[in-house]
Amino acid sequence: MSFKAYVKNFYDIPAMQPAGHVLAHSSPFANAASMGYDPAGPDWTYQYFSTCEIVWGGAAITANHPKADHVFYILSGKGYAMIGGKRYGFEEGDIMWAPGSVDHEMYPQGESTLRFLVTLCPRGYKPTEAFIKNINSVDASTEPGNDGVTFFTLASPAITGSDSQEFHIVDIQPGATLSLDTPNSDLIAYQFQGQSTATVDGETLELKKSEDAIVIPKGAKWALRNTSKQAVRYALSISTAR
Repeated sequence: MSFKAYVKNFYDIPAMQPAGHVLAHSSPFANAASMGYDPAGPDWTYQYFSTCEIVWGGAAITANHPKADHVFYILSGKGYAMIGGKRYGFEEGDIMWAPGSVDHEMYPQGESTLRFLVTLCPRGYKPTEAFIKNINSVDASTEPGNDGVTFFTLASPAITGSDSQEFHIVDIQPGATLSLDTPNSDLIAYQFQGQSTATVDGETLELKKSEDAIVIPKGAKWALRNTSKQAVRYALSISTAR
């Protein structure tokens, strides 16, 4: 295990403007250094997990991350991307898969700010094709031992063709608990709403408000329990894929 689990809230993270972005900023919850990995070493799983915003008139100019897959999950707004020379439109609730080693750029449309989650994961990379998928087009599923928990799987090796990561939207009903076996995967859960309590290797951590995210190291025994009176929704990112 490389680091201890931790919780961060979006509003507590200093915003930064990524290189090659215009009128944009990001607030990273996790990267190799913050997770305790040697950035020059071979073991880290997340190069980046962040919220990002691009205001009207801004853009994420052409980038290329060799052998590191991107997931973009659109929280609000709409826009389009150019990936490998092809245009892809996206809107709230869409996942956009941008494969590693492919040129990509993003632009908002309309006057609303484009806001999204973004991951960048190199481990397990395999060449794939870009795609857009909306949560409303995905069938709900369950996982053994997780009663009261619903999964909407937007990225997995079966969907993407790469082993770099999984990405799910997960709903936990009041009083229910989410727990998965992740011996080889770091995990990040970004909370949209409600409150929950995490137990990680016997330590208790509270997720008290929306836009809290918990970062959990591979091999940890963990559980997330909904302690509010409404369903709690997470974006759940797992790298590498189980």
